Amino acid sequence: MPACRQCRKLVNVQCQAHAQARELLGRPMPPPPLGACFMAIVEDYLPLIQSGMRVLDVGCGTWDWIKRRCDEVGASFEGIDVNTHYYGKPVIATRIENLSDLSYPDEHFDLVIGNQSLHLWPEFGCPLWWGLHQCFRVTKMGGRVCFNSPIHYQGCRQFMLGEMNRIRELFRPHSDNISIEHWGEPCDPLSVYVPHPGYWALKGKRPQHLDIQVIKTKPTPRGVGAPAASKGQWARLKHYAPSYTIFRVLRKFGMFPKGGSGV
Repeated sequence: MPACRQCRKLVNVQCQAHAQARELLGRPMPPPPLGACFMAIVEDYLPLIQSGMRVLDVGCGTWDWIKRRCDEVGASFEGIDVNTHYYGKPVIATRIENLSDLSYPDEHFDLVIGNQSLHLWPEFGCPLWWGLHQCFRVTKMGGRVCFNSPIHYQGCRQFMLGEMNRIRELFRPHSDNISIEHWGEPCDPLSVYVPHPGYWALKGKRPQHLDIQVIKTKPTPRGVGAPAASKGQWARLKHYAPSYTIFRVLRKFGMFPKGGSGV
């Protein structure tokens, strides 16, 4: 469990990853460790990419670290995203498509990576279980699937509430080799960041990042049909924690502060 004090990105009590993320992505980031840990996590993914591999980046956005590593070592890169641009920059996707409709053939990739996207899939019409089915369907037996996502911050209820048992169970149909590391907890000597002041379900819980790495050890279940899609506000109501939906309504009427805070 890489605590902030142990992280190689902490230099002179300053999180170097946070400044790096702001510069690289060109947009505001929440305070560290929430807006930073994924930088170090992705750095650790890069050595996994070797010559001759086929690599899929799910929700690739504009961040090209995975693609550049593939180009450097002679691996084949593919990326998907539902958008063509983020913050005015074109995405690096090779296909604009939703994970729910993933068009690649079975057992095509050696490595599938998803940076900061897993917890948001349901908002785009792709339930977690179906998105994982698609990711493992296109992964070769013995191949690796890697995700990093925050908990206690945003997205569907499993990640918002940090329901670790439920998160782990999502991967069991595909693997007996599941590794989940928590990054940024404890965050000392950095300040604690409270993204949702007053939200009772997260009282005493700090945001942190999960690094999820899974080896495909089970054949993909057959005869699994795609679920009915729901997107946008309806998908949020369906997949958010009910308590968070109530909290958002109360916050809208001024009962809680809207911004995050440092403590």
